[in-house]
Amino acid sequence: MTAAAPIPHQKGTHMNTIRVGVNGYGVIGKRVADAVRLQNDMVLAGVADIVDDYRLQVAARAGLPVYAATPQAEGPMRAVGITVAGSLAELLAQSDVVVDCTPKKAAAVNKGMYEAAGVKAIFHGGESHALTGHSFVAQANYASALGRSSTRVVSCNTTSIVRTLGALRTAGLLKRARGTLIRRASDPWEAHADGIVNTVVPEKVIPSHQQLCSKSSRCRDLDVPGGVPPGLVSEHRIQDRQ
Repeated sequence: MTAAAPIPHQKGTHMNTIRVGVNGYGVIGKRVADAVRLQNDMVLAGVADIVDDYRLQVAARAGLPVYAATPQAEGPMRAVGITVAGSLAELLAQSDVVVDCTPKKAAAVNKGMYEAAGVKAIFHGGESHALTGHSFVAQANYASALGRSSTRVVSCNTTSIVRTLGALRTAGLLKRARGTLIRRASDPWEAHADGIVNTVVPEKVIPSHQQLCSKSSRCRDLDVPGGVPPGLVSEHRIQDRQ
């Protein structure tokens, strides 16, 4: 098998290149970093994290500037051969915008640091709408995100719901939709610890966060009472009834 060609560290050739920092290099962060490196008007300023495992070692081998998100993280990173470019504060000083891909609830703590550094911030759907007061889906509310100092990109589930129902509404084909979301119970590498086997677990909270997030993204015709996590680790399914 031939290995995929590495993505260039810096592709930005646009005269107004945006410097993007990524805080958190896990499932979301590594994809954000790869996407940034493919854009002509962006450059990846670096990635920050607190771990020193294979994820950050792969980033370092790919030539990405790796920053220690906390002072305690720097020593272990250097001990395993990772070249540390600096601290999170130093990454922010090199960035116009930071994409926070840290675990749920951590971003609320980080937000004050970004504001103090004068850096615009993008958060993920694990955080609440109240954190930024704006939940983003490009097809639904792009214009209202312009000029903001921060926004929150909703989850992949909510994004797909808003995209689908938004297109139907724009075409005049939607009055109201009621859906059931069947979502994976765990990430593949965590399934041994918290995965569900041969069963389903209904959501206890109604309405679901997908419904609330969809409404915050200006898709107000959706009713998703709850999600059902089955014994899946690699996919989501959404059943809509118009």
